[in-house]
Amino acid sequence: MIGFWKRYREVLTSKEFFITATTALLLLVSAILSLAGTGYWVHTSVALAAVAVGGTSIVISAIGGIFHRQMNVDELVSIAIIASVIFGEYLSAGFVAFMMLFGKILEDFTAARAKTALEDLGKLVPAIVCVRRDGEDCSVPIEQVVPGDLVITKSGERIAVDGAVVSGQASVNQASITGESMPVAKTKGSEVYAGTLNEMGVLEIKTTKVGDSTTLGQMMHLVEEAEENRAPIVRIADRYAKYFTPVILLVAGGVYAVTRNVNAALAVLIVACPCALVIATPTAIIAGVANGARRGILIKGGARLEAAGRVTAVAIDKTGTITLGEPTVVKIATFDKVAEREVLEYASIAEKSSEHLLGKAIMNKAKEQGLNTPNADEFHVVPGQGAVARLNDKLIMVGTEGLLRDNHVNLPVSLAATLSSLEAEGLTPLLVASSGRTLGVIGVADTVRKEMSRAIQNLKSSGVKKIVMMTGDSPEIAKRVASAVGIEEWQARLLPQQKVEGIKTMQRDGYSVAMFGDGINDAPALAQADVGVAMGITGTDIAMDTADIVLVKDDVLKAADAINLSHHTLKTIRQNIVFALFFNLLGIGLAASGILLPIYAAIFHNLGSVAVVVNSARLVTAKNFIRK
Repeated sequence: MIGFWKRYREVLTSKEFFITATTALLLLVSAILSLAGTGYWVHTSVALAAVAVGGTSIVISAIGGIFHRQMNVDELVSIAIIASVIFGEYLSAGFVAFMMLFGKILEDFTAARAKTALEDLGKLVPAIVCVRRDGEDCSVPIEQVVPGDLVITKSGERIAVDGAVVSGQASVNQASITGESMPVAKTKGSEVYAGTLNEMGVLEIKTTKVGDSTTLGQMMHLVEEAEENRAPIVRIADRYAKYFTPVILLVAGGVYAVTRNVNAALAVLIVACPCALVIATPTAIIAGVANGARRGILIKGGARLEAAGRVTAVAIDKTGTITLGEPTVVKIATFDKVAEREVLEYASIAEKSSEHLLGKAIMNKAKEQGLNTPNADEFHVVPGQGAVARLNDKLIMVGTEGLLRDNHVNLPVSLAATLSSLEAEGLTPLLVASSGRTLGVIGVADTVRKEMSRAIQNLKSSGVKKIVMMTGDSPEIAKRVASAVGIEEWQARLLPQQKVEGIKTMQRDGYSVAMFGDGINDAPALAQADVGVAMGITGTDIAMDTADIVLVKDDVLKAADAINLSHHTLKTIRQNIVFALFFNLLGIGLAASGILLPIYAAIFHNLGSVAVVVNSARLVTAKNFIRK
């Protein structure tokens, strides 16, 4: 609850939220008093208070729009509110006002989450940094670090600057920046990024960039820029409001001018009161959002749901979205007729005490094969290169080719060809050696989600015309993963800003783009896309804060569900609007001809609103367009 308050304090303490909450409370009290049989003016007065609280700002906004020659849904809502009050429909007037206010609050919550994403990105850089100056290590605030400083980063610490390694070795998880699925070995001369995690080892880094100029700082700028420049969504109701509002006023005036019949003109205004048209969109949106919530799809506001319904292209991050972000053993290559099981057994001995992701992949494979791995007599990690263990005087190594060379292990003639073959398949090779002899190579790769191929087909079936996989990994890995799930187009070795540029290119080509991601490095792309969709369990808080739709469970099939749900919500909105327009036009015709008297016009008008609500309510439990 404390976290919720901190995240949304600005919205929850705003004037708009107070007005919306007060309007809702007054409407509820009025409805209860009416059902309880209190005096007419008791519950009516409370309803009128709700209209005054909720409707005043809308009417003022509508008047401002007229002065600026901008006709939108505010004018429609104002007519609905004023006409409903004139003809005694006080509760209806208050309900219409509340629906508009509630939609605005949902959008404010979304904006608040975007601000939180920027704050969370900033927290990736440590506030205090160890700097080596004049041969001595000292702790200084990150603000005092300048290019040229030597920064010391130890195991478990986040790197605070962009720079180049001048000494030391380490295994660095840089998924937050590049999205790479495997930790990267860093040695002298390697480039490192602020915000990445030193998993094992010590690095001395010569600073090249700090603060806003780092890659992480540029990411924060990209997120902020994308949020500020995101094109406003033109709501369906706004399109119709431009024409409907002046038309009904002209028709009512025309009927009076021709017939001189006040009742006929009054009946036209009553029956044309656009309550059904006004609630056509919000009732469908609320029903669609509720349907999604029941199925683990959290949609942050009606505007985002409408935008998702127009998606024609999808960009998908690889690590953590298409894949699980958990490496597994895919292939074992052996030398000199050594059995695969023997290679795995030696590798598991060396990795049993390791905390590295690749070591865990080997241990999982050993358990799967039923191996009973003994504890090594000695064990140590060579940062950025691998693990070394000793058991019964046998020296066992698992790691890079450099690790084996440094320890004078004999390398087979066919090793280069084997490594090239594994790397061409997008696998990370781990060499296994014992007592100076190379036994084999274990190929490790990130695990592709089992249901991903079906999810891609579902997206194509939902009307998406273009699907692109975007990743910071190598082209070999990208090609293997894309091929495995049925994606024809992919882009590799992308930094966050390059993902943003890729999405901008698709948008310039006329596509409405949805971005599916889970990581910190996806945040700028999620913000730039017309719709951002984040994985809920494996996804980072930053990704979820930036996204417009969050999948509560890591079920990628729900990604297509979210798009389909949005399509059908838009379809329902259009049905509602077409019906409301037809119903209003029919009523106007009947009223203008004198068939509908004012009292019957009011009944006719309310029937249209009820029909729209009923049609929207079907969305709440609809199942036929969503995977069960």
